[in-house]
Amino acid sequence: MSGEPLPYLLRNDWMVTAVLFGCIVLVSYVLGKERRYLSLQLKGFFNFRERASLFDDATTSDIHYTILLLFHSCLMYAFCIYHYFSIESPLLFDNYPHIALLGLFVIVNVVLLVVKGGLYEWVNWVFFTKSRCNDWLSAYLNVNAWTGLLLLPAVLLLVYFGKGSGITPFLALSVLVLSKILLFYRGFCNFFPNFYGGLHLILYFCILEILPDLLVWRGILLINDYFILKI
Repeated sequence: MSGEPLPYLLRNDWMVTAVLFGCIVLVSYVLGKERRYLSLQLKGFFNFRERASLFDDATTSDIHYTILLLFHSCLMYAFCIYHYFSIESPLLFDNYPHIALLGLFVIVNVVLLVVKGGLYEWVNWVFFTKSRCNDWLSAYLNVNAWTGLLLLPAVLLLVYFGKGSGITPFLALSVLVLSKILLFYRGFCNFFPNFYGGLHLILYFCILEILPDLLVWRGILLINDYFILKI
């Protein structure tokens, strides 16, 4: 008598465990080396001031660690998407290599981060001063780096206790919403520090921050449907 195959679970996938273990080691290493720099960046985020240039208080190694944290954030975003489709699209995970799917989601998030940064730079260069552009880019990169740090515990809960606790998806979603609120706050302080600039800020934020996320999410859904139809 043939048995019934067990459903795919992220916690039983050795590749998922290996990548998460690498993320934990990476975060521990960066926090051990650059804890003071990260704390200064966090304080500077809420104490608005004009800055002469991007990362003017940072060394080359500091910038390298920030880039590592940004890549870690892209991994965390990818794991959230990966977890969602492992439940919603089991056919996709039954017929395609899991490492390829995770790699695809990571690439999508890296491209989205770079494209949004480029759009911000172009729009800000047209309408605002160089110092404000650099300050915003620094804040944008820092918020994305911090989001990855906050998402790591949520992703661990999603992977290993996702089906046993309904609060874990809410926790991950709360971290993502918090990152948008922080960016909205920084945009208000940096570009539109008055009541009359509120409408301009909403338009600016929706077009450059929210709309690209929605378009990428729709694109991922279309790509997944395409892969499923080819099965």
